[in-house]
Amino acid sequence: MTYSDQQTQIHRVIQYIDQHLTEDLSLEHLAKVSTYSPYHFQRLFKGFIGETPAGYVKRIRLENAAHMLIYEPRVPVTEVALKCGFSSLSYFTYSFNAYFNTNPKSWREGAYLERFPREYINSKKSKLSSTNPKASRDRETYNEFKWLDLSKVKVAHLPGCSTVNRYHTGSYVKGIPAVWKDLYHWGNARDLLEDSPLIFGVPKSNPYITPAEKNRYECRLGVKGRGIPGEDTDHFSGGKHVIYEFPEPVDYEERGMLIECYSELYSYWLPQSGFRYLGNPVELVEVKGIQGSLEIRCGIKAIALAIEPN
Repeated sequence: MTYSDQQTQIHRVIQYIDQHLTEDLSLEHLAKVSTYSPYHFQRLFKGFIGETPAGYVKRIRLENAAHMLIYEPRVPVTEVALKCGFSSLSYFTYSFNAYFNTNPKSWREGAYLERFPREYINSKKSKLSSTNPKASRDRETYNEFKWLDLSKVKVAHLPGCSTVNRYHTGSYVKGIPAVWKDLYHWGNARDLLEDSPLIFGVPKSNPYITPAEKNRYECRLGVKGRGIPGEDTDHFSGGKHVIYEFPEPVDYEERGMLIECYSELYSYWLPQSGFRYLGNPVELVEVKGIQGSLEIRCGIKAIALAIEPN
């Protein structure tokens, strides 16, 4: 089996872990998913991901829990623990303390703010103080949207489709455009871009919670039909999303501003909307070739969250 085949198998296991966090994710079980022996699987997984399967699963569960504690304040801590795959509150609390140096209750009440780069005005709310001059002068308690234009927030249906994926691990500020460049040229050579039902990215990590070198991002090109010969395709279920469109595509280097927009969707739009979010956000992306060269321009046209009635 080639290096590329091995990488594909490991990414399949990563996707399986994301979709089955509350289930048995033992080494033996994940090895079966990968089709390798437990010994060979563990060696490959650590080589590609930099962590053992058990260490990776535990970290993802803890980081998901940390995110839920911030952005779903009405969900009891015990329920957060169970939803993120922990069998008992005591083990969850012990593990959370060991990883974040604080207990889940304190984290929810504001200890998480130490990981965010700018001061919050009200530590009880999941909203960073805006950097615009007026907000800095007034120092008022947050009571309105400072980054989102509410007239551009809409609920819409995204189409389900098969996708061809490329993956990035590391900082969300650098490196992702190079992955889009690879996928763009791959799709362009096969005349898949113009007919693509959807071109989007999926940030799999909260960069204020996950260490930068371990952030994961998926670049996904929607394709018509069920498969592409020689390519491992995935499925995007689509469905109802809340979507915020930017006036112009946003560069990946503006991740700080993007996080502000996500924060307002999670913390203020959702609680008042009657919806709850279902998983990782989606970033609708514009990718264009630069005439006369092999370079591309890419930017985030809109951010979206899959939602359902609360």
